[in-house]
Amino acid sequence: MINNKKQELKQLLMAQSTLVEKMVTMAIGGLYKIGSAFKDEVLKFEERVNQIEVEIDGKCVSLIALFQPEAKDLREILMIYKINNDLERLGDQAVNIAESAAQLVGNPVILSIPELLEMKDATLRMLKDSLDAFSQENVESARRVCDSDNQVDEYNRMIYKHLVQLIKANPQQVDLYLHILRIAKNLERIADLSTNIAENTIYLAQGKVIKHHAEDENQT
Repeated sequence: MINNKKQELKQLLMAQSTLVEKMVTMAIGGLYKIGSAFKDEVLKFEERVNQIEVEIDGKCVSLIALFQPEAKDLREILMIYKINNDLERLGDQAVNIAESAAQLVGNPVILSIPELLEMKDATLRMLKDSLDAFSQENVESARRVCDSDNQVDEYNRMIYKHLVQLIKANPQQVDLYLHILRIAKNLERIADLSTNIAENTIYLAQGKVIKHHAEDENQT
């Protein structure tokens, strides 16, 4: 009985993850298109993601109360609960990106930050890979996601330094540059949340905590 309930939770979580992935892709993709209709679409998706988050939270609590699960059953429910919250926060990041992207659509200023496109590709890859790793309980894929976080952090630092130079040279465009900075910061946050999902996947599959290098400490 509990296995059926867990499977229902997983299916609901994967439906939520699909929506979130679409939101992020649509939000950042809007930067390179003409028109801001994507912002409204992202907001519509956010409403559904929030609904699913509440539904999953309630089902997780009920499942624990009814079955008092132990060992992997408990780990699985708790990880679904945590990933559910991460997905909701990912949706929030997508909304933030869409709001800033709507202010930059069609503006050539975007072309002055080529690192942003590379950061976008790396972040979307992390998000997709983390969700795939979770759905398959693939530990190796999850570890690769964790290793990729440093690359996204480096892109963020590069963009920040580049924007400082551009603001000094073109102070009249500071508002536009700040929107780019906001997008980069939200992409970095998406990478962090993707890493959370990957870490939770490893805990789910192996019962190992690797957050904050806890795994290394346990081996010493």
